[in-house]
Amino acid sequence: MYKIKKEFKMCCSHTLHNDCLDKNKNIKLFGKCNEKHGHNYNVWLCFKSKTLDKDTGMILNFDEIKKTFKKYIDDVFDHQDLNKIYHFKNKIPTAENMARVFYDIMKEKIGDLYAVEVYETDGAVGIYEED
Repeated sequence: MYKIKKEFKMCCSHTLHNDCLDKNKNIKLFGKCNEKHGHNYNVWLCFKSKTLDKDTGMILNFDEIKKTFKKYIDDVFDHQDLNKIYHFKNKIPTAENMARVFYDIMKEKIGDLYAVEVYETDGAVGIYEED
């Protein structure tokens, strides 16, 4: 199995808050993250294939991945408040949920995608991958 990963950087703000819970419970669960704050995210798109393109010797061209990411993720989410984007209307914008949302969007565009990793900080990552 061949695998490649492509990294992207983006800046977003969010508030971790569950509307079904009262203010005190939200503060207990999310602490300071219950207030609006931002992150400089590193997003990794992970691809795999049993074969390589016979003409290029690649799974995918990194430039094509970049163009697709820019159009469908970066142009929509970068420098935005995630809580205000319709993709998170019924989801708390955690790193795990971001990974799933990005996976669903990109999987439709690039079929060889098998996982998305969203690094919120140097030591904290949310991952969504296919079964």
